Amino acid sequence: MKKILKANKLLFFSFIIAAFSLAIFDLETIPFGGLTYSTCKWDCMWYRDIILHGYQTDTYLSLRHIGMAAWPFFPLFPSLAAGLKYLTGLTAEGAALLLNQTLFFFMVAFAALYYKKFVDSQKYILFILLLCLSPFSLWCKVQYSECIYALITICIVYFAKEKKYIPLFLCSFLATLTRPTGIMLVGTCGGYLMVEAIRARNLNDFLNGGFSIMAGSLGLSAYMLYLYYLSGDALAFSHLERSWGREFKFPGLWLMDAITHGHRINGLISAFIDMFFLYYGFKKRMYLETSILTVTFLCAISSGLESLHRYIMGNPLFVMIFTRIFDHKSKKFTNYAVLGLFVLNIIVSAMWFNDSHYIH
Repeated sequence: MKKILKANKLLFFSFIIAAFSLAIFDLETIPFGGLTYSTCKWDCMWYRDIILHGYQTDTYLSLRHIGMAAWPFFPLFPSLAAGLKYLTGLTAEGAALLLNQTLFFFMVAFAALYYKKFVDSQKYILFILLLCLSPFSLWCKVQYSECIYALITICIVYFAKEKKYIPLFLCSFLATLTRPTGIMLVGTCGGYLMVEAIRARNLNDFLNGGFSIMAGSLGLSAYMLYLYYLSGDALAFSHLERSWGREFKFPGLWLMDAITHGHRINGLISAFIDMFFLYYGFKKRMYLETSILTVTFLCAISSGLESLHRYIMGNPLFVMIFTRIFDHKSKKFTNYAVLGLFVLNIIVSAMWFNDSHYIH
């Protein structure tokens, strides 16, 4: 029994901390109207609409959502939630929440395995604590695509480094069915494999790096073809982003706009924090992980500062870089920092339940 526990210490600890984190989060919803009601905010409403009614052929005509549609929300997450709703009889919000909070266990465990094997074999317990108990975990616990995207991200970087190509191709395909930035993720990992193959003069690895990008392109193309059939516009998901005020500009222009006009301050602060940790990640030679975050950051910031903190800080690769901050810190300092982040997590969760746009 002791040998089994020792061999599965990481998985066991991941499960316990993830369960504790979810229990605290779910109990915190009680004063705010209950679990499914208080967690379903903003984008969740669009996912609920897809789960219940699928993608509609026309944009909405209601005053609040005139000219809008659910097309920017990619199909993998709502499709799985719709299937779970059919099997369990839960509400759309309940099925999406159950799906995410179940996947949360797998995401934490797989991220911890990756961290121990490829980043730091000693401080993986600290990484698990920060991943589960810090404010960065919020978006993986609600009805958003963050959790499934985080799991797929970890799978892709893991299989890329292990050179397990068949599961890499499958995950690449799924990534581009989950979020628009999936193609950036797949392209960065595929490029990493191709560069490594050139250095090693390995034609097989070079081709497989290219095939992973092709698999990701296939997933994106499938959704684009569906949108063309549905609306006559293969890029409808991109065009509809303008309904949310997301318009492509050079990244620095959005920063200057926020500084000069004094709005989206939360996004502005997040941008500078993100840039520091991207620099720190490269400094720590976490090249693949930081490159993925950098490409995601540049893609996100080129269309606005809104939700930038969610796209970057909600990614487990960011938490991996963040954990390296404690490499040479004392145990006492680390313990206080984890406790402080846990308290901040509770505060941020309460802000979410109170519809605070600062963390949207």
